[in-house]
Amino acid sequence: MGYKDDLVKKKDGTYVLKHKTREAKEGDCIECGENKKNRMSGGIYRYRTEDMLLVREYMEDHLRMHSGHKSIKPIWCKKCKSLLEYRVVLDTKKSYR
Repeated sequence: MGYKDDLVKKKDGTYVLKHKTREAKEGDCIECGENKKNRMSGGIYRYRTEDMLLVREYMEDHLRMHSGHKSIKPIWCKKCKSLLEYRVVLDTKKSYR
């Protein structure tokens, strides 16, 4: 069973943050762990015009397809500005029949 956190267990039983180990790769973001060198596409970043156009197109398509969703918001890493996830607010007043 693996955990999805930033802890690494050392041989003596103590835990340290992943980015402070020798295995941390150069270019990893300290906050989210994203490294654009590891991805073939390079990731999606807020400061790239092409990426922002893709994100806006995705959000528009998503809201058109899912009429029960009130809004959608992209969540960006505060340090490296890479896309982490989308947060969707559901419209609870609409009936799904």
